[in-house]
Amino acid sequence: MIKRTMLLGGALAALAGPSLSEGLPAQMKWMAYPTDSSGYAQAIAVGNMLKEKTGTRVAVLPGQNDVARLTPLKMGAAGYCMCGVAAYFSTEGVTEFAGEDWGPQPLRMILAKIDGSGVGFATRGDAGIETAADLRGKRVPSVRAAASLNVPLNSVLAFGDLTRDDVETVEYSGFSASWEGVINGQSDVAFATTLTPNSAQLASSNHGIHWIPLPHDDSEGWARLKATAPYIAKRVVTQASGLAEGDSFEGAGYPYPFLVTTAAQDEDEAYALTKAMIENLDSYKDAAPGADGWALEVQDLQWVIPYHAGAIRYFKEANVWTDEIEAHNNALIDRQKVLAEAWEALDRGAIDGDFSAAWMQARAEALKAAGEPVVFD
Repeated sequence: MIKRTMLLGGALAALAGPSLSEGLPAQMKWMAYPTDSSGYAQAIAVGNMLKEKTGTRVAVLPGQNDVARLTPLKMGAAGYCMCGVAAYFSTEGVTEFAGEDWGPQPLRMILAKIDGSGVGFATRGDAGIETAADLRGKRVPSVRAAASLNVPLNSVLAFGDLTRDDVETVEYSGFSASWEGVINGQSDVAFATTLTPNSAQLASSNHGIHWIPLPHDDSEGWARLKATAPYIAKRVVTQASGLAEGDSFEGAGYPYPFLVTTAAQDEDEAYALTKAMIENLDSYKDAAPGADGWALEVQDLQWVIPYHAGAIRYFKEANVWTDEIEAHNNALIDRQKVLAEAWEALDRGAIDGDFSAAWMQARAEALKAAGEPVVFD
């Protein structure tokens, strides 16, 4: 379950520090999901606030898949990514990021959007698919170079005690195409946050929308799901396309989108950005669905990616950074160091065959030796 930080009364008003614009550059480049995604809408909302309040202009560049979104960060062509969970995959050096040109990336969190929405698995409302087990024999997407979509889709199959062998896989080029497939009747399920514009389009169609529930008392189903996607947690979803006001369902969630940068990012800049986003929330919380989820009091400071030193400085000033959170953050950084050392130590000249397979074996061995869980083995 998400661990929510408690904001001490009056803490924000008592904070001392530089003006909001101090430490921020005149221009920034951010990567985001495609223009019809909720992640892109969040990036635009924050970018407009920064322009108004600090004078900083943010160029938001859409990327069609996970690799396209994270490559500019890796190359230094963009400073931030309004990303999804693929950022976590990149820190682990797995899925698309197990290739020779990638390896584990030293990413750092700034902030995340966390609200009553969740992540979910949507079908047409008239498809007759009520549970995860009902996906047997159905058409399930696989999106090219998009582990952030494919791993969760595998996890809902696991919840229903199914695998890809039990369904028909339909290949798609990107996130939007996978949703168009459901809307147009070419596939049977799609994955996204529960408030994405794509799900709203399906909900408003003649077919309607159905979100597959993940009952929280199904311990075996959740064990199978977590073994596939450990970053996904139980969440009672109260905000979803097609969900009547006051209704809810037992589903899943994790932060999306969340803003990440690299460990090398300037600390003063990261601090100023965190400060501006928190203290100007009222200026953009209504600019995109769910944007109020950037509030300090709902942040999960003990997730799976460590926080940037600049963000931590602000959290300390706000009196929400505890010793327990510090220990968790340091453990995540230590894990990244183990992975980085394993990547550097890999004898590339001795690899005869699949590079990714050799790396994944070396990765597993290094993590086991360090007493760390392997997770993606």
